[in-house]
Amino acid sequence: MPIPTQQDLSRHYIERNGEIIHKLYEFHPDEDWDKRVQWIDESHSTRVNRSELAEVLERYQKLVNPAPEAMQSLSRLKEEEALVIVGGQQGGLFMGPLLMIYKAISIIRMSQEAEQRLGRPVVPVFWLAGEDHDYDEVNHTYVLTTDPAIQRIRVDKDTDKRMPVSQLHLSDEAWQAVLQELETSLPQSEFKPIMMDRLQRICSDGRSLTEACALMLGQLFGHYGLVLLDSADPLLRRLEQPMFEQLILKQAKLHEAVDHSERNITESGYTLQAVHAANSANLFLVEDSERLLLLRDEDVYADRQGRVSLTQTELLQRLEAHPEQFSNNVLTRPLMQDYLFPVLGTVLGPGEIAYWAQTKDSFHVCGMRMPILWPRMGFTCVEGTLQKLLQKYGVEAADICFRYEEKRDAWLALQDQIHLDDRFGALKENVDTQYKELLSVITEALPSLGKLGQTNHLKVLEQIDFLHQRAQDALSKQHETGLRQWERLKLAIWPLDRPQERVLNPLVYECRYGQDWFAPMMEAPVVWNGEHRLVSL
Repeated sequence: MPIPTQQDLSRHYIERNGEIIHKLYEFHPDEDWDKRVQWIDESHSTRVNRSELAEVLERYQKLVNPAPEAMQSLSRLKEEEALVIVGGQQGGLFMGPLLMIYKAISIIRMSQEAEQRLGRPVVPVFWLAGEDHDYDEVNHTYVLTTDPAIQRIRVDKDTDKRMPVSQLHLSDEAWQAVLQELETSLPQSEFKPIMMDRLQRICSDGRSLTEACALMLGQLFGHYGLVLLDSADPLLRRLEQPMFEQLILKQAKLHEAVDHSERNITESGYTLQAVHAANSANLFLVEDSERLLLLRDEDVYADRQGRVSLTQTELLQRLEAHPEQFSNNVLTRPLMQDYLFPVLGTVLGPGEIAYWAQTKDSFHVCGMRMPILWPRMGFTCVEGTLQKLLQKYGVEAADICFRYEEKRDAWLALQDQIHLDDRFGALKENVDTQYKELLSVITEALPSLGKLGQTNHLKVLEQIDFLHQRAQDALSKQHETGLRQWERLKLAIWPLDRPQERVLNPLVYECRYGQDWFAPMMEAPVVWNGEHRLVSL
């Protein structure tokens, strides 16, 4: 099912526009596998020690993803020939919208495809952006209730501080409140008790949204060999220290590189996806538990509120002593990712593909090259009952997404056996014509009645419209069951006038079909040209 990509730059990358790819990006999945592999094999010195990285990741897997297959992936990562497919997301409430697991599926399946094609180990890695502080982006999710209706579930926090989400631990009361709301919202099924018991164990007192999300992802995908990473992991920060040092020492060159990349984007006719302050250092510092964006003025780094102000020397000293206090933003995270892993390709959404173009020259400053960007696979789930309704009303899923009102109103019009629109239209036209003729005669003979006649004319037409509307309402009520079925199609396939994968939570389908409900997607052919597919459940 074609869902248009709103980002022109992403669409042109996906469509393999040669001029755009070579000017704004490095590689493309249709043609550049061997070139990227050759670059990885020749650039070992630009990355962290594999064994040290695997050791840090192993500690994290033991906490959230102890599946033997995930541990085996880490053993494979230590091999010199091993490559990585990586992608990520900020961990949201109950994993957030469906696109979270679609990204995990894409990472795993593309790793399998690459390994088969290249004949060397390819490890799937999911990067949980726990360092991010945008709590409002991840503190809620949407489920489809039995009514049907879209229910928003939200979890509150106890502080106003802009803390990294991984460091924001929620109380048992907060977790129990959202679990109760979820329990009430979802329909009864044979799988629901098992699912709710699992969630109770995961969402215990003190869990952060990131940790709970990691535990859920681990249970779903650990046995596929997926490795999880929390970008806020203090042990990981120690490994990242040399790269943060580069990012600080090369600030002037990186600033010029970003400017050059952004000029190329705008001169090519595109708008910038990631907007940032002109003097941004594209780094954050965690001070008193709050994540502060650093701005650079010559040799001084300070936040907007003036809570910290450090010279470059002082900033480097802070890095040496406390690397866990440093954090990337969207324009430096791609560089850190390439420093940690031998990245063959990174799995991205359309918006991410667009803003990665702003980093091309920054990679070069750090002695790196941007990896292959693979658009994540997209899906829309259509349950059996919905398929029957689509057949009943003679429409397709795309009609519900893009032509809903047109198709629904056309169906309702066919139910009008007495042709209300035609009859009332003819009546109004006849009355209007005859009234105008009568009013012309009266006004000529009795001028004092002209204004009254005009007012009465409008009231007569208004009464015809009133009866027409009431008749339409009565027709709609007569076909209320059918209209509810149309509404059910809309809520399930195109909720809140947005793609299903950007709204509904995966638990909607786990509740109905069990924990392995997404198995058909794991068996589907791998695509990387932005194709969006329907999944029959």
